[in-house]
Order: sequence, then C-alpha cells, then structure tokens
Amino acid sequence: MKRVLLTLVMTMAMIINASGESLDSLVMNRMFSFQRNYTQDVNGFSTNVYMKHIYQTYRRNVTLWAIPNMYKMADGDRTLVSEQYGRFTFRTVGDYTNKQQVYNSTISRNRHLMPVLVKFMTPDLYGTTLYEDHILSPFCRENRIYYNYSVVPLSHNQARLYFRPKIVPNTQLVIGKATIDQGTGRIDQAEMEGEFDMIHFQTLTMQGEEGLRALLPKYSITDIVFKFAGNHITSHFEAVFDCPVTLPDTVDVEDDRALMDSVRPISLTEEEINIFEDWARKKGLLVEQEDTLEEEEEEVDTLSISATLVGKKKIEEEGEEEIEKKHHDYLKEIGWDLIGENLFSSHGYRSKNLSLDMSSIIDPQYISYSRSKGLSYKMKFYACYDFNDWSWVTLRPQIGYNFKLNEFYFTAPLRYIYNSDKDAGIDVTVGKDNRIGNSSVLDEIKEEYGELEELEEKDLDVFDDYYLSIYHHIKPNDWMTIKSGIMLHQRRAINPDAMEQYGKFTKYYSAAPSITLKLNPWESAPYFTINYERGIKLKSNYINYERWEADASYKYRMRRTEQINARLGAGVYTAKSSNYFLDFANFRANNMPEGWDDDWSGDFQLLSSRLYNESRYYIRGHLSYEAPLLGAFLTPVVGRLVERERIYLSTLSIDHTRQYSELGYGFSCRFLSMGIFASFLNTQYQEMGCKFTIELFHRW
Repeated sequence: MKRVLLTLVMTMAMIINASGESLDSLVMNRMFSFQRNYTQDVNGFSTNVYMKHIYQTYRRNVTLWAIPNMYKMADGDRTLVSEQYGRFTFRTVGDYTNKQQVYNSTISRNRHLMPVLVKFMTPDLYGTTLYEDHILSPFCRENRIYYNYSVVPLSHNQARLYFRPKIVPNTQLVIGKATIDQGTGRIDQAEMEGEFDMIHFQTLTMQGEEGLRALLPKYSITDIVFKFAGNHITSHFEAVFDCPVTLPDTVDVEDDRALMDSVRPISLTEEEINIFEDWARKKGLLVEQEDTLEEEEEEVDTLSISATLVGKKKIEEEGEEEIEKKHHDYLKEIGWDLIGENLFSSHGYRSKNLSLDMSSIIDPQYISYSRSKGLSYKMKFYACYDFNDWSWVTLRPQIGYNFKLNEFYFTAPLRYIYNSDKDAGIDVTVGKDNRIGNSSVLDEIKEEYGELEELEEKDLDVFDDYYLSIYHHIKPNDWMTIKSGIMLHQRRAINPDAMEQYGKFTKYYSAAPSITLKLNPWESAPYFTINYERGIKLKSNYINYERWEADASYKYRMRRTEQINARLGAGVYTAKSSNYFLDFANFRANNMPEGWDDDWSGDFQLLSSRLYNESRYYIRGHLSYEAPLLGAFLTPVVGRLVERERIYLSTLSIDHTRQYSELGYGFSCRFLSMGIFASFLNTQYQEMGCKFTIELFHRW
C-alpha cells in the first residue's frame, strides 16, 4: 500500500509543479519560448552535410516527362541511388546555400530528382511554418489553435508531446510526436507525418543539443510516397549534419567515389551497395576480382566500393584490361535528355561570374485563365554577369501570348548596377505591351465620313504598343529612391491600310522625360511612389501630354502568416493635346500571368481593357485579407487541399462611368490558384467571372 501511495505522490509531483502549473502547460510554454530564451539567429552559420537518396519506381507512365526534374525516372532503371557531400551556409533555418562538393550517383549526369525533398532536411520547428511558407508548425505558439496536444512524462527529465489537427486534416497541418526536454523546452527529436506539394511524407529529425545547433537537425530521415496520374514512386532520404571532414573550397562538384568513401559518415546499406554495383556493371565500370575464395566469409565493407567501382578513365590510363561495354543507343539518350531538359524542366548554367536560367518550354505555372482575358502563357529567362561584388549586369526577358486576344507580348529589361551600396544603376527596357485603344481616332473618322457600318469592323481604334525606356536610378539614403529618364512609345495601327484610306497616321509616337520618387520612411511604413511624365511634341504624329501619378501600397503581416494587403492610387492628365492614348503607368492591364503571389490583390479582374485608356484620371483602391486556413478547409473532401485563402475588395472611379467595384474570393492549393469575382456599378450587380493560374509543381 505504501508503494502505491508513493507512486501516486511522485506522479502528481511530476504533473504539477510548485506554482500549480500542469506538466502539459509547463512543457509547452518552455518549448514555445525555447528559441527566444536559448538561441540566436543562425545567419552565417555553416556546417558540413552528407545526403543520400534511394528512389524506387513501382508504376510509371509518360506523364513523368511533364513533371519538372522527373523525366530521368520515366525510362531506364526503376531503382536509383544518389549521395552527395557539401557545405550548407544558413541565412535562416529554411533559407541556405548548398555548396555541393562531391557526389556519387546512379542518375546519369548527376541530375537532381525531386529537388523538393531537400526541404525536408531542415524543418523550422520553432518557426511559424515548417517548410518555407507551408505547413503550420505545431511547435509554434501562434499555431496552437489548430492542434490538439497531450504530454506524457518520460524518464531522464524528458516528456513525449503528441499533436494532431484539432478540427480536420489539411495539407497545412501535420500529425506526430516529439521528445521534449522538460527543463528547457528543447525539442530533442520529432516525428511528423503530412502532405507537402504532392508528396506524402514521414520525417524523423534529431536536433542538435545546444546553441544554434538546437535549431537545426543533426540527423534526419524522410520517407516519401509520390502518386500522380498513375505514377507511384517512393524515396528514402537521409541527411547527416556537422560531419567532421571539411573539404577545401577548391573541391567543387566532383564525381569521385574514392573521396566520397573517405568522407561518408554513415554506411551504405547492402541494398544501396548492390544498386551501385549493378549500375557499374551495366556501364562496364565493374572490375571482376579473381580471388573469390574467401568472398562469402568477408563482410561487406562500404569503404571498399572505390576498389571495385573503378572509373573508365583510370582503366584506360593503366591499360591493364579492356572493358567490353554494353551497347548504348546514344542518339536516343541524347534525344531523351534534350526533350526532358528543355521541354519540361527549367535549367541553368553557373560559373564564377556568369549565371543563366530559362523556364521550361511547357511550364504549368506560367499558364493562366480569366473570363475577360482568356488563356495566357509566358516564359521567363534570366542572365547575370558579375563584374565584382558591387557591380553587375542582369537581363530578364519574358515572352507571353494571349490566345483569346491573339496577342504576343514581350519585355526585355536590362539592368546595370555600378554601385550596389546606393542601388545606383541604369535600366533599359524594350518591349511590346498590351494593345491600346484610341477612340478619338475613330471619332474623327466618323465626323469626316459619317457613321459607316464598316468602320466598326476594321478595328480602327486599336493599336499595338511598342516601347523603349531608359532610366537611371539611385538610392541616396535608406528611405528614398530617385528614378529619372525617358520613355518612348510607338503605337502601330493593327489595320494600317484602312487608316491610310481615311487619311490618318498609321503610327503615333511619344517621347517623354520622366521622374519617379519612391519613399519608404521606415521599414514597416507604406511604400509611396510619385511619378511625373511630360511628352515632347517633335512632329505632328507625336503626342503632347503631361501626367502625374501617385501610389501607396502596404502589406501588414500578422500572426500565422495572415496578411492584409492594401493599395491606393491615383493619376491625372493635367495637359493633353488630344485624347489619343490615355496611357497610365500604374493603371493598366497585366498581360504577363503570374501565380498566387502576383498582383491579384492590386488589380482588377473583370474590368474591360478599353476602360484603362478612356479616362483622363483615375482613383482606385484595393484591399485583401489572406490567411492559411480561413474556412474552405472545412469543406468535405477538397477542403483538406486548400492552403491559403483571400478575400478581395477593389474600387475604381474614372470618367464616363459610375463607381466601379469588384468583390472576390480566392484560394490556392497544390494544383492551382483560383479567384471568383463579381463586379458592381455603384451597388448594382454587373457580372461574375473567374481567374486561375496553375500551381502544379510550382515549388519543384
């Protein structure tokens, strides 16, 4: 009886501390406060990291071609192994640079499969989200409203914390358990299960013990299952941090099996060794050993792989043995790579001073649709050359096409920075913008020739807009940027023959010096811009005008990644020789589609494109509220896929119409971002429409 009473007393003492705080509250409060009390910013922290992957393909079909960085798994071996060793330098827990130094892989040319897996290496346990902006961490105080918790005491002053979604499962939430140090609240290890960007994952991470290392794993294991369009692929992924061997900086992306054997901190499994050996045998790189009498008695030594997997170059140099190579259809292999790399995958080039990038030719995330503008598509390019640490030049071309309007767009901004400390440089941009309306031209023709029915069918009021801008910009202090230069436009009639028939110019020009002042008084203040532009009338077909515009935008970040976006703007033509081409800088249709993080919250979705160019002034306002789990996640079946939601309110005042407003709701998930909008004149309902962009594999 005494033993029973003693046990009860000890249990109660563990559960309730001297202040009467329960063990659950004690452990969780210390866990929520651990980062603030015991650690510092990880910015600048570096560590050696070893990673290895094993991929297993159970089912596959041609759709793997269309998945970024996955075309290598659409053909060939169903089981692949890859390992690499390098150095990570952190800016934040989830933001780091990876200097890959050595690798060993059965994937041809060391291609990276499913690069999204790397995100599982360093979950930001104490942050608001575990992986970048996705998955609300159960170890963050702000997110406890989404989770149910229970705490069980363990030995050695530790406790086991169990967590699961409070209401319904969602891709922004995880289920799992963690081992917590009761004294400090430090997470010793955590096991989590959830979904991230088309992947079902199970992760075990063991954290460091003190200082900054407590925020980062020292060892992590992740098992994933990927199922999409009939494909079924799994992967086992391990990462080891704080490896003892530091390689010289001169070692950079080398395929060196012997070097990998010498730095590998954990052994390869027998399965992984067999995969490497089978791959080497197929490639003709496996040297058969004559002495096999004691082979069955010897243990598999993972450090001896370099003795059996000998590179082709070494064999040729020694001249000891001629290897009979298996016939390869190199033309097919090269063709497959060309299709996979250029059609469905983005790719780039890096050297000491030069960087090149190009989006894939077929990229779902650059396809969008709206009722007013139809289907649109674009591609992006990027090039950068660094002269030194404070001076460089970049080129960011974009091309786009609108299928409904049958319009091609392009822009090629070239930026030269000569003093990065002052953000001082020169911007040169050439491009073709959205078609612009000019009702004044058509009105003049009607006055001269009468109301002819054929006039309405000849698109006499529509012009293609080509432009060239040259600006110098400089930031004299932390809160001000000054931008000055000249803007040149050439507007070409899309029906030049008809324009000549009625005695009108087929091309109209404008040359306008411009100055823009950008102000950000303090870090959390709204961002203000003021723009002035004055046209110069050089010839009769040059447009003379004077225009002022002002704009203010503000993003208020709240808890749990909630955010309020606000924008207010106005513009006016204070002088105009005619009503030709009322073209504002900040109030225009955007023809280059973007994803969820574009200017949906600062643009009109249902406004007719003609109304952008028919008023001498505009006053507009936009307000949106964004949250990760606003309400749609409660919807049966599809609700678990909703990641973020927005509510939109936009209003506009221009000439020749009543007050125009749009009210909308939007959501984003792994497949797409979609918004549903309704328009109103004053309070009278006008129409409803939608806009969507494809987000599939956006983070891949």
